[in-house]
Amino acid sequence: MQHKMVCAVRSGGVYAIFLVFFICAQATIASAKDAKEGATVKAAEAVAVTSTAAEFQWNEHSRLSWDDFKGNVQPETERSAAATHCGIGFRTKTDCPGGKPKVVVYNTFYTSKSWVRPDAKMPEILVHEQGHFDLCEIYTRKLRARMELFDFSAADVRTALMNIYDEVSREYENRQQAYEQETVHGTNFTQQKRWSEMMSAQL
Repeated sequence: MQHKMVCAVRSGGVYAIFLVFFICAQATIASAKDAKEGATVKAAEAVAVTSTAAEFQWNEHSRLSWDDFKGNVQPETERSAAATHCGIGFRTKTDCPGGKPKVVVYNTFYTSKSWVRPDAKMPEILVHEQGHFDLCEIYTRKLRARMELFDFSAADVRTALMNIYDEVSREYENRQQAYEQETVHGTNFTQQKRWSEMMSAQL
């Protein structure tokens, strides 16, 4: 589940927070599925769990900075100020041949795809962006908790895993939409503060 968020637009010379949200689902057991392209690739080609210069995992001791937005500015609209790419993914693994499979769930921020216009590096926008990444981590943990209880004796393991993934994805989408509506895309600072504190308490 990869999300691209365009979180600010220029209006009358002032930036306001705005969100464009879509899901590009990546999948699981023996393959990873790109729902947008309808393609299937090997699990080994899916997003790596380890951090690199181009991507990193959510970390409680680290906050996003504008230095993390390394991608080329894209003309989403003439007024777009920034875009964040982050996503929840999962894969299965076994520690040894014949061992019990495990599901590894991870939350990744993609620096090479995330971008910001030079004149849009405002702290208010960055706080809102951090909120999206924090929500991604909250639902990464929810998915991880569900996957830890998964019964690999299911008749169709892949379908069963994807059903769990889809359920959590729907919950996540609804929470993101509520975040956008209640904070008015980050421009309602009272609600933004409330959401930031609420997410911090969950993390």
